[in-house]
Amino acid sequence: MVSVPSAGRVQQHISAIASGFLGDWLEHRGNPLALPMTVFADGEALDLQNPQPAAPGSVLCLSIHGLMELESVWDFPARPDEHYGSHLANTLGDTSALKLRFNTGRPIYRNGQDLAALLERLVSNWPVPVKRIVLIGHSMGGLLIRSACHYGAANDHRWASLNPDCVYIGSPHDGSWLAVGAHKAAGWLNRVPRDYLKVVGEVIDLRSEGIRNLSRGDAFEPGTSDQPLLHGARHYVISGLLARGERHPVNVLFGDALVHQSSARGDRREGWELAGIANFPGIDHIRLAHHPLVSQQLQEWLA
Repeated sequence: MVSVPSAGRVQQHISAIASGFLGDWLEHRGNPLALPMTVFADGEALDLQNPQPAAPGSVLCLSIHGLMELESVWDFPARPDEHYGSHLANTLGDTSALKLRFNTGRPIYRNGQDLAALLERLVSNWPVPVKRIVLIGHSMGGLLIRSACHYGAANDHRWASLNPDCVYIGSPHDGSWLAVGAHKAAGWLNRVPRDYLKVVGEVIDLRSEGIRNLSRGDAFEPGTSDQPLLHGARHYVISGLLARGERHPVNVLFGDALVHQSSARGDRREGWELAGIANFPGIDHIRLAHHPLVSQQLQEWLA
């Protein structure tokens, strides 16, 4: 039997796409398509002032999706109740597997500030004392983790002092080649004399601040110098490649389809100390969010 998405689920995906492309514009106008930042446990939204998950654990594992995605991107195909967080929870025990939904079109630094504040409220109001935090970010979600760690430390948040485990999966720390291409294409089209080409350039240039941030991997407020990874935390990087042969020309050109391996590692960033690095040839950008080999790697690192 072929499953048919519900009207609600279709609406959510439309909102995710709209938020990714024009999320800052939608938020400014109070449009309901602008997704609010929400934490889910077992598919249910949590009240941050009084979170009441079914079985609260002392370890919080929060999975953070990427651009134009929903928290469902983490679910294994045909197994919607299984994802990296649930696998880790089964292995670690005493763990609550949580997912974040957010407006991916907003500037990353603003989402990072909000995530830092959200984590502080979550830890402060959690039904049991929180001993450990695991943050898993796919694509833009990884940049959000870097941003939240910076603002959490700057504001002396308790959660940041717990030395979280931070996992960056296919995250464009040095920018995404596709976002860079959109930026350059818009600039070139806006400079050419033909009116119809300028219109195309203006349409491309309508992309959200979140997408613009991806062209350079910007995670902090404009005018802020690049910030180091959160000291004391453990940082892990996972990257993928389209073709199984690591040196295949397709991989050199496109990486995992959206992010090059060097950008996922943050090769241009200075002073990064990573607790673990793993690369998976043959696993593309989206499948990095729900692949058995990646799940196995996470358990080896974090269990």
